[in-house]
Parts: sequence; structure tokens; C-alpha cells
Amino acid sequence: MIPNRSTKIGRNELCPCGSKMKYKRCHGAVTALPEPKAGALDAQARKLNAKPTCLSPADFHADCNGSIIDSHTVSRSGSLGAIVRDGHVYSYALSIQSLEQTGGRVLPKLVGWRVASTFPGFCKHHDKQLFAPLEDQPFTGTAEQCFLLGYRAVARELYTKQNSFNQAKLRSALASSTRDASLKMMIDDFNHGVELGLRDSQAHKERYDRVLVKRDWQSCRALVVEFNGVFPIQCATGLFPLQDIHGNRLQDMGPSAHSPSTITVASFAADGKSFVVLSWLDDSDEVSRKLADSIAACAALDMPGVIAALLLQTSENCHLAPDWYDPLSEDGKKWVEAQVMEGISPLAATPPPARAGGAQYLGAISVSQTTRL
Repeated sequence: MIPNRSTKIGRNELCPCGSKMKYKRCHGAVTALPEPKAGALDAQARKLNAKPTCLSPADFHADCNGSIIDSHTVSRSGSLGAIVRDGHVYSYALSIQSLEQTGGRVLPKLVGWRVASTFPGFCKHHDKQLFAPLEDQPFTGTAEQCFLLGYRAVARELYTKQNSFNQAKLRSALASSTRDASLKMMIDDFNHGVELGLRDSQAHKERYDRVLVKRDWQSCRALVVEFNGVFPIQCATGLFPLQDIHGNRLQDMGPSAHSPSTITVASFAADGKSFVVLSWLDDSDEVSRKLADSIAACAALDMPGVIAALLLQTSENCHLAPDWYDPLSEDGKKWVEAQVMEGISPLAATPPPARAGGAQYLGAISVSQTTRL
């Protein structure tokens, strides 16, 4: 069932902006209010984040032990450790304040590698126990390992979508105060899309939970790309693929009783080389396999650039090697920025990954082999 739009704010509710005033006397008032400071808005948005909880399957919650920890979606020791310089990697942290400081540009920022890629997703016990086949064993591309890479990404996507849903009324309140009807309509449509995205993410997380509980690894499909060196972009994300790398349409998004197909993408390092794993479940095979097929059919020389563009265009959870990013030419850094904007701005007109032209920025790294599950 499609959820009803739930961002209407009651006049006597406390204003979502955090002023502790009733909405009718704050952002819902007839008279215009002073424009709030970016830092204050970011702080209020963080207060609305989902309450940390262990995102392991409900069947496992009786075994929860320890506090909810900041779980790494990209392994700290293996992956981030392979690209770190002086304890830092480049990451993206979108905020109103950062956009204000950069004039609307989305640029990576050096952050400590211990906090990069983290989210409060699992209790200490399940963060260790669930992902032991990834963290404590060599990566050999088993169905279990590919599934767990996807599971971690799906859990993070659910958490981020819940946060965005919780912030919907804040967005509506700020749009109302501008008296701009077109902006209010755009925010209303965006919030409704967030509702639908949360619904679909919840449905897929439940499906992944069932596979994990039953250890039904044969339900997992995957494409594993192995590189001969360390890929400079480490990432973990889940997405509803709309097109393949050539821009061919795969599925449509919008109001529907059925959840769209999903796929996860993980880029990580292990034993001095890197892997990019696209994984999905069998119920998403018809759509997600086509994206994987389009990548597998790439010429080996083109594949690093295509994958780099795909990661940057589809996820803000990308972490860049300083020793790769800093020496890039001005054109190279503009290329990175253009890929990132494609995933953020509806006005961006960046070519799809196969035509993005990124191979020249990936240096000597090359594909060793590709395998399918």
C-alpha cells in the first residue's frame, strides 16, 4: 500500500525548526521570519535522526549485547586502511553549512579514518558476529560474503532514509516560511518520494533479514570485479537502479504497490588489491542483472573509469584516497565533482558512467578478473 503524505504540520504542533514555539507562531506564521543560520538548521536536523538501534534481524535481538556502536560500512582496517594518509581519507558530509561555505558545490573533505563510513547500525555483538566472514576471513567471493557486503549496505540505506523521513516536517516548515508556492510543491513532492523510498527500503531489509536468518545464500546473485591494485574509491551503497551504465532505462520509480528492484555496490581493498562487488537477491534479478551485465561487458581498459563514475554518481558514502585525489589535475577534480553532482542535483547533466570518460584519472590500475555468482 502506498503511504499517505504525512508531512502536514498541525498549527498547534511545536515547530519542527526546534524553536520550541508553536508552528502557527513560527514558520507557519503569516509574517516572514529571519532566515535561520545554517549551523542551527544542521544541528536541528541531527536531533531528528533515527534513534540508534541494532538493525540485525528481529529474530536475533535476544542475543543483542553491548551498546549500539558506530559500524563501518567500509571496513576500517582492510579498506580505509589501504587508502589512508596521516590518519585521514576524503569523504562527503553533506550539510546546509558546508553547501553555504562552498557556494553550493559538493566537495570532499578530509576526515579521520576511524569515523569515515560509520553509522549507528548494530550492537557490539552483532557488528562482530554477523560480519565475521568478511572481517576475519580472506575474501574469496563466496555467496555468503557477497550477501553480507550487501546486507551492511542495505542496513545503512534504511537508516539514512529513516533520518530523511524524520526531517520531512523540518523541510516543509522551512519551505512554508519562504512563501514560494513552487518551492513548497517541490519539497512536498520530495518528501513524498522519501516516504516511498523508506517503504521500499523497509521491504528490502525484511527480505534480506529472511535470507540471513535462513542462511539462504543461494538467493544471492553477484558480479565480482577484481583489480590488480588498490582502487582509490572505497564505497558501500544500496540503490534502486534506474539505468545501466549506458543510460538504458531499467525500471521506473514512482507510486506503485510493488517495491522496485534493488542492488548493492561495495568497493573495498583486501590483501593489496581491490574488489568491487555488485550483489542482489534473486527477486531483483530481472533488473539488477542488466546493470551487472552492462559492466561485465565493458572493455577491461574502460572498466576502472566506468566503475569510479558509477560509485560517485550513485552514493555519497564514497571515500577517496588522498594520495589519489590531491594530485589530480583541476580537470580531474572537476570530473569527480561532476559525477557527485549527478547523484544529488536534478539539474545535473552528467553523462552515464560508460560515457563519463573517467579512465584517464584512474592511472595504472587494471582489472584482473571478473566472476559471477
